[in-house]
Amino acid sequence: MEEHLRFIARLYAVPDAPPRIERLLEDAELAERRKSFPDELSRGMKQKLAIACGLLHEPKALLLDEPLTGLDPGAIRRTKQTIRRQAENGAAVVLSSHLLGLVEELCTRILVINHGRLGASGTIEEICAHRPELAGAGLEDVFMALTQP
Repeated sequence: MEEHLRFIARLYAVPDAPPRIERLLEDAELAERRKSFPDELSRGMKQKLAIACGLLHEPKALLLDEPLTGLDPGAIRRTKQTIRRQAENGAAVVLSSHLLGLVEELCTRILVINHGRLGASGTIEEICAHRPELAGAGLEDVFMALTQP
């Protein structure tokens, strides 16, 4: 795992890789498995490693597709905090998920895609403003109204 992170650091020419790698391993609770190879890890540990690889070079844009898949409740909480911190620090974070509660909790703008087509975009309030029957609705109700025949 540590070797994998060092490889990613070389790809992105991360100048201060060792302390970043150490911090990411600690944050993801992977430090004890640092010498493990990715194929020796559980699904959740692989997910944490993938997220650590994505964060290693401190990207200005972060694209996350179902980032909580396979994570235990503690890791879910830490990952959500990490996502928030990235956005607060100025990164553009794009999150794709079917977990509508997660999307509603973390995202400031929503994009609903239905059968490959744009269903709606904007804040939940902006989307609801175009559909009076959805006034005050949560994301799940909005999503269902936009995607069900």
